[in-house]
Amino acid sequence: MRIGILGGGQLAMMMIQMSEKHNIEFIVVDPSDNPPASKYAKYIKSDYDNKESLDYLIDTCDVVTIDFENVPSEALKYLENSISVYPGSQAVKICQDRLKEKNIFNKNSIPTTEYHVVNNAKDLSAAIDILGTDSILKSRKLGYDGKNQIIINKHSAEEAWLLSGKVDAILEKKIDFQTEVSIIGVCTKSSGTLFYPLVENFHKNGILNLSIAPYENSNLQKLAESYHNKIAKELNYIGVLVIEFFLDKSGELIANEMAPRVHNSGHWTNEGANISQFEAHIMAISDIEIKNISINGNSAMMNIISKMPENIIDTNGSYKLYDYGKSERLNRKLGHITVTDNDKKDLIKNVNRISKSFF
Repeated sequence: MRIGILGGGQLAMMMIQMSEKHNIEFIVVDPSDNPPASKYAKYIKSDYDNKESLDYLIDTCDVVTIDFENVPSEALKYLENSISVYPGSQAVKICQDRLKEKNIFNKNSIPTTEYHVVNNAKDLSAAIDILGTDSILKSRKLGYDGKNQIIINKHSAEEAWLLSGKVDAILEKKIDFQTEVSIIGVCTKSSGTLFYPLVENFHKNGILNLSIAPYENSNLQKLAESYHNKIAKELNYIGVLVIEFFLDKSGELIANEMAPRVHNSGHWTNEGANISQFEAHIMAISDIEIKNISINGNSAMMNIISKMPENIIDTNGSYKLYDYGKSERLNRKLGHITVTDNDKKDLIKNVNRISKSFF
């Protein structure tokens, strides 16, 4: 079995690392110099839509996947004419566009925040009149990690439109929520969808800072799984699909966005589950049976952002650190730390201790 991956970042790296026992060869295509995954697989430096590189994947691979959603969907469509691609181009195209995501949520009766489409300054002014200034202007595309978002109450409509770069967007009404959670599902060809427990997520400056699992609420777990099943069925989805939700003050799940790939909020599964999300994704797209998914107590994941901590010494074996090998840069994800414990209170104590020591 040989798998091609479009994208060579840390997600591709961990898909390769966590799937070692399956004896799968990997080919990584990425336009950047020496991306994290290049150390663990055959690496082709190339634009994602380079026909020669795509033809090479067609000739040498059994299946192709991605490690981030902003791969050109046309490149995936080209590959699909000759080879299996998971997730498919249609799923990726939807996840690249906030409006398309909202549309598929609405079509499947999944609650979302109130929003209006903004294509110009006039649209924005009209949308503000309806939603009020307690709202956020979000670009329809390239909005990951809090990028391309403008809080309206700090700006006039004209200022916000200029700051947005005058790109197609949506204006989204802010909601008062309890917390944020995500559901990670592994969609297989023959065994249905297997789920990890809900994960509670905490953000800082729009970037995921901390994830804690499980978020124990059986009713919300069932509801999130039912929403996930609706989307996966419509997209004929294979592999890991993640949906992020707000949990509002009334206890309702409000869909925020989704990711057609392994996800930052699932990094805890490396130590906290019997099968990590990375291995599960590779198994699903390779049609290797996944008998079950179970967790090992309580887990947390802390992102390392902008700067790697110094003096990383652990005498208690209470955590594991992952270094992506990236150069330091403001707001860049450089690595993460996972912590596991049978007792949730002890887990939180460890998280706080590590956070104070390193951050």
